[in-house]
Amino acid sequence: MNIWKRASVALKDGTSLIAADDLLKAAVVKATNHDEYSIDPENALFIYRQVRATPASLKPLISAISSRVTRTRSWVVALKGLMLMHGFFLSKTTAAESIGRLPFDLSAFGREGNSRTTSSRSGGFNLFVRAYFAFLDRRSILFHDGNRHRYDEESSVMIRLVIIRKMQVIIDSLIRIKPIGESVRIPVINEAMENVISEILEIYGWICRRIAEVLPNVNSKSGKRQADVALKIVAKSMTQGEELVKYFVFCRDLGVANAQEIPNFVRIPVDDVIHLHEIVWTDKEEEQGGEEETDEGENGEERTKGLEEGEEEEEMERELIPEIDDLIKLDDDEAKEDDEPSTAPPVVNVPDLISL
Repeated sequence: MNIWKRASVALKDGTSLIAADDLLKAAVVKATNHDEYSIDPENALFIYRQVRATPASLKPLISAISSRVTRTRSWVVALKGLMLMHGFFLSKTTAAESIGRLPFDLSAFGREGNSRTTSSRSGGFNLFVRAYFAFLDRRSILFHDGNRHRYDEESSVMIRLVIIRKMQVIIDSLIRIKPIGESVRIPVINEAMENVISEILEIYGWICRRIAEVLPNVNSKSGKRQADVALKIVAKSMTQGEELVKYFVFCRDLGVANAQEIPNFVRIPVDDVIHLHEIVWTDKEEEQGGEEETDEGENGEERTKGLEEGEEEEEMERELIPEIDDLIKLDDDEAKEDDEPSTAPPVVNVPDLISL
């Protein structure tokens, strides 16, 4: 960086440092400085240590980060702010689970007005910031500790399936984060890409283990809706596995340090996919037959059986129906955008090397 640019960076951050009235706010300014060619891990680590030691400090810290990124027109400051927020999750900071939706909105970053951020040079950087924000906001919402439906051994199969599908959506938002043009050579972009790869490895590894854990519990007694969601999860895993291989190759060629080894992939037997197809189509045929031959006695027996299976679990699953429908609509929308005709997947790629 030439001397004039260094002076400009120092001037911009110096003003904010003067306005900072405590050590934490000053650390936020230093960790989100305007220098695109350098990273300040010391101040970021100081912030994370402070939050782990004093969880109550998270709220003012988030407020300081939010103020910093919403007032800036610099893609560097905005991206470093997002990376600082992301670090709370990557460092397993328990207090970060209370964040929920991010308290700022960068979904339109760089699109406002005719500022310099809309120049052709900044366009790729701004797009990168918007993609990173979209992922982080969605991740923060899903991992919010106020979420009623959690993945654990006591959760119903449907709840677990829905959470798995939501995690797949997070992976989709991660692989949309791609540097463009000259941005690939900038250190702060490369650091952000390392964060993305770390998140992919962790979340996709979790998805693979949970798919193997839940699929055996989906059977003919589970019903069409569960089998339908499970089938969509399996189909998505196939396409996502292929997309991730391409993404890792892309990142490896960029020189992203933790993407130099591309995961090996294993295959899920075709019998599992056929089994889910059979459940879905069998239930559809039974439903059609039931419509043609309705009987009040049969309806009464079905209601009694439903009560015997547990009203509480059924109530929770009914609450999930809007979420399931949204996810199914998401899959349908993606299918419409796909130029290639869809085919029944014979196998599903799942990485076996990730053990977290």
